[in-house]
Amino acid sequence: MSLSWPKKLPADFFIRFLVAFLVLVVVFPALFIGYYFIFWGRIFSFIFLGCLLFYSLFEIFNHFQSKKIYTFLLAFLGIFLFVLPVRKDLIETSFSKDANFDWNLAFFLIKWQFLDYHIFFIFPLTLIVSFFDNKIEKTGGFFLAGILKFSIIFISTLFFKSLWILNTFNFFLVIFLISIPITSDTFGYLFGSIFAKKFFRTNFNFSPKKSVEGFISSFIFSLILVISIIFNFDFNISTSRDLLLKILAILLLPSAAIIGDIFFSIIKRYLKIKDFSKIIKGHGGIFDRLDSISFVFLVFSFIVITVS
Repeated sequence: MSLSWPKKLPADFFIRFLVAFLVLVVVFPALFIGYYFIFWGRIFSFIFLGCLLFYSLFEIFNHFQSKKIYTFLLAFLGIFLFVLPVRKDLIETSFSKDANFDWNLAFFLIKWQFLDYHIFFIFPLTLIVSFFDNKIEKTGGFFLAGILKFSIIFISTLFFKSLWILNTFNFFLVIFLISIPITSDTFGYLFGSIFAKKFFRTNFNFSPKKSVEGFISSFIFSLILVISIIFNFDFNISTSRDLLLKILAILLLPSAAIIGDIFFSIIKRYLKIKDFSKIIKGHGGIFDRLDSISFVFLVFSFIVITVS
């Protein structure tokens, strides 16, 4: 095996992460307010994240649908799940001025979000929308399109809702979770750009520019981050299975960041697009920066339900 000198960094390397930084600059103030301003901050961050969810889904489904009305309906289904479950005890607990937003409450809200039976009504609705839209011939059939749309709604909604719940519980836990995919993406892109195809010649159909070297770098550096943080900070998480939670976090969270990136790369490949949005030419829109982050929050929520 012959090795050539590593490639130089691509010209858009710093622009790529400047864009990601700008997105975080927009999101972090809302999260900060949601955590430190208690009652009104909680309401503000709920509305802000709900609007961000709607726009993100609108970005994505705009590539699936030929008519704006269908795009709007699908994005609205995400908001429908985000607001639910509408139960008196959950509303009073979540938005009460006297609510003690401790770990038990955070776990309680996450559990009921995942157990909400309304989720099962969304799948047939997405199939109906796909069936009546006349763009299905270009996307390979309404059933496959319906499955993809349902998956996107499910993942996106649970991500934004768990983001709101966990941020209200502990702002620094959210920063930690967000830093995992950022680390994964940064070092995967960095070492993947420099050493791509130097050791492994594997080509990925869903994203030709991705490499095994990049995936390995993503996993190693995000794993180092998780291990270094998880054993030094407890984030006020109270569970009798603390060690199990840490082990699952170490094993699953670095992989979740990579899988999230792959999942949405496959969707982009299916739609034959580079980015979900053209807000910033060549660098996409909001959800192009939040794709792998969404999977980390989703997997962490599953871990929480498993160990608590």
